[in-house]
Amino acid sequence: MKQLFILLGVMAILTVPASGQKVNEKVQVDYNGTWYDATILKVNAAEGEYYITYDGWDDSWDEWVSKDRLKGYSTPSTPAETPKTALTKFKVGDKVEAEYGMIPEPATVIEVGENKYHVEFHNKLYGDKWVTERELKKL
Repeated sequence: MKQLFILLGVMAILTVPASGQKVNEKVQVDYNGTWYDATILKVNAAEGEYYITYDGWDDSWDEWVSKDRLKGYSTPSTPAETPKTALTKFKVGDKVEAEYGMIPEPATVIEVGENKYHVEFHNKLYGDKWVTERELKKL
């Protein structure tokens, strides 16, 4: 009887799919051609999917992603690659057009974050806001 329990335990361990990523592991996720820092919240090893949260973004952006959208993805036999510092297209002081609602408005980059830009609109009524690279166009 004891051997049966041991055998069942070993079989259960062997049938669980191996997953290279773990909960709370830091990765980068491709979102429309831009890499964002994220943290894995859940793993669905059977489907090869990961429920991630984008670091510094509202949880409404959390989503399931496949391993082909991950950078820093590791397998049990290979360690995760170290994410490199994100290259930014814009720098502080750049004059840009930023979307305000759906209308492009002239603005200036006042701060650069992790794949986000803090812009101040030239029309002071619009104030300032954080935007993604895809919401900006260089003037």
